[in-house]
Amino acid sequence: MAPPCPPAGVTMPRAEVKMYDDPLDTEKLYSPRAQRIFANIYDNLMLFPGEAPVKSVLICSADQGEGASTVALGLALAAAGKQNRPILLIDGNFHHPCICRALRLTDLYGLGEMIGGRVEAPKAVIQRGAPGLFAMGPGIIPPNHLTDLEFPKFKNMLNRLTGDYALVIVDGPAVNMYPESVFYGAQVDQVIMVVYSGVTRVPVVSQALSKLTAGGCKKIDLLLNRRIFPIPNWIYKKL
Repeated sequence: MAPPCPPAGVTMPRAEVKMYDDPLDTEKLYSPRAQRIFANIYDNLMLFPGEAPVKSVLICSADQGEGASTVALGLALAAAGKQNRPILLIDGNFHHPCICRALRLTDLYGLGEMIGGRVEAPKAVIQRGAPGLFAMGPGIIPPNHLTDLEFPKFKNMLNRLTGDYALVIVDGPAVNMYPESVFYGAQVDQVIMVVYSGVTRVPVVSQALSKLTAGGCKKIDLLLNRRIFPIPNWIYKKL
């Protein structure tokens, strides 16, 4: 099923990817094939001559199970392999976190403590996850956390972090289920919404896009995940 026609300010996919179902299967993300896929996504979605460099990006989806966390982690690993400066991956999904578990890191303190003011130094909640890649877990969700995520609070935190990291990637929760991704999306440089190709229904995608644009997200790309080609890849590439 094709994605809907996007509202103003939303661009259609510049890359498509057939991904893995398990966002915690990091072994596959280190495979040469996966590295090529995500390197292409990084180049296609992040590097555009004449445009201001992207320093922060939100990876989200309309509903759960569309592969957003897989894309976030794969993109972070690809960026770390291409950048001379470190990359930061933030698990912004308080409801279904998985980034720290995928990288085999502890999730004692994280974003919740940062936005709630319980820790001041970002280094206190950031851990090294892979060569060139650092991660911040969700931590414990603070009371009234949506107030702490309002503009410009989260934006100011991003600005501090982008001074130390070449790219900050936020893995957000499903847009149609939880509100946090709308807050994140309005304050990052770019939003990538992952769509489970052929499964996610058009009204579901439209609802999520409407929420993001109404919340102030200015630049949204759709990324088709798990696309199945009707003809063999070796033929498709020659077309």
